[in-house]
Amino acid sequence: MNRERFGRRLRLVAAKQGADLLADQRVDQRAGQRVDQQVGQRVDQDPDDVAPQPAAGGPAEASPRHSPLTVWRRTPLRARLALAATIAVAAGVGGGVGFAYVAVRHSLTQQVDGSLMKQGIRMQLQQLRPRTTATRTDKIPAFDFTPEPGETRVNVQFINDKGQAMVPTWLTAAHGTVTSVSLPLLPQPLPVTSQDVGVAGGTLDSSIRSTQWTGQHVRILTLPIGNGHAMQIESPLTTMDQQLSTLGWQLFGAGAAGIVLAAGLGWLVTRTALRPVAELTSTAERIAATHDLAHRIAIDGTPGEPRDELGRLAATFNTMLDAVQEATDRQRQLVADASHELRTPLTSLRTNVEVLAHAHRLEPEDRQALVTSIMSGLDDLTTLVSDTVELARGEEQAALFEEMRFDLLVQRCVDRATRHWPKVEFKERLDEAVVVGVTDRLAKAVRNLLDNAAKFSPPGGLIEVGTTADADGDGMATLTVRDHGPGIPEADLPHVFDRFYRAASARDLPGSGLGLAIVTQVAVGHGGGVTVARAEGGGAEFRLTVPLASRGEAAGASARR
Repeated sequence: MNRERFGRRLRLVAAKQGADLLADQRVDQRAGQRVDQQVGQRVDQDPDDVAPQPAAGGPAEASPRHSPLTVWRRTPLRARLALAATIAVAAGVGGGVGFAYVAVRHSLTQQVDGSLMKQGIRMQLQQLRPRTTATRTDKIPAFDFTPEPGETRVNVQFINDKGQAMVPTWLTAAHGTVTSVSLPLLPQPLPVTSQDVGVAGGTLDSSIRSTQWTGQHVRILTLPIGNGHAMQIESPLTTMDQQLSTLGWQLFGAGAAGIVLAAGLGWLVTRTALRPVAELTSTAERIAATHDLAHRIAIDGTPGEPRDELGRLAATFNTMLDAVQEATDRQRQLVADASHELRTPLTSLRTNVEVLAHAHRLEPEDRQALVTSIMSGLDDLTTLVSDTVELARGEEQAALFEEMRFDLLVQRCVDRATRHWPKVEFKERLDEAVVVGVTDRLAKAVRNLLDNAAKFSPPGGLIEVGTTADADGDGMATLTVRDHGPGIPEADLPHVFDRFYRAASARDLPGSGLGLAIVTQVAVGHGGGVTVARAEGGGAEFRLTVPLASRGEAAGASARR
């Protein structure tokens, strides 16, 4: 009874703990789902569209989406170039217009100053001429202020060395009698500055400046006339200001028209110049949407004709598409061929394994033959997969290239083939040759050539192996493998190096049909090549060429591109 109660309590405790654990798991799961949703929403959002959150109590920052740099980057390249050209033209036109305006104003001001100075000097000379009558220091001798032809009528004011305007009391001598004539002051005195006082006091030779007087723009010239006096001559600048205003509006209109014309021409030029870029972008977007690599950019002119930068960019893009399409086609073909070739050994293995399931019904010798067949099929499948992976490796990696003795590598491969094919004889004649390449890949190519020759040689057949260095003066190391077997039919010679190709006479022999294709890939990847020909007296002769070390690095780099 106690044991049953203890068991019941234990089950209740376990059930409670299990319920609590399940509840905790559900809470964690819901929390995890909420976190995943939040993270997913953050990941799905464009980083440029996420505005930073302002700190608590701090001023809100402007969203990066509306920053000038972000807006500029999102603006189409054509618009940016046109806008940049317009800004450059506007800066040039504005600078030219401003310089022209300032130059004309300076020229007109000099003309006014020259005329005013000529008229002032004439009046000054009249005041400084020798006096024949006694005068007081507060009297001013008579002078003629009538303007000459071409001069402007001016207003004159006389000041002393204290800057005070003086009443123009003129002394005239007529018929031997001195007469004093007083004229009224100007309606509003001309402004007097410290420079004008300096001219009256004799510390300055003259003073000329522009200022406002009675609501108009005037030019004032101050000249000394002796006895601590100075003469101020005022000339209005109304005519000059009108000319400058007209010129300014004309220059502004011409500049604005030039800027608008430049903007239009800039847009047209950039649109024409960037047309290859637009076509490249459209082609790239079309390829990304349809996965069709057959699209190309139309290029004007012949293939060998010199082109500008955009033309070369379009040609390079087309070349890149050719390479990508070729690689994609090769990959698809490799996958299709491998799928086709794998179907036969897999079907055979499946059949044998199904038979092996009823092995108790077989005789011992039949069971052993079935196991041997399965192992042979597994070996063929392993070889096929290994060769397929080897062929799919693609181009050689630059970091694996190294300088090596090609003849010693061939010797090691011949020693291995001698052990693997004891029923044939290998005769080698190896000259020293130093090449640059990937050791494992070159060894794989040499072994495939030796295995292929041994496979088609009769028992006791002879296989001749030789290496030469720069025999034809082409800077290449050449490996020659010649067998004395049945040879290769003439119709099969063009297809010997194709993947999975097997001649009718070789379909019963072991192999995957990829060995010679691997040889071709290795040779091309090292900047060399491989050829085959029917040998005199029967058999076949394969020739593998690899650049020597003196030019191997350059050739290997070119092949890797």
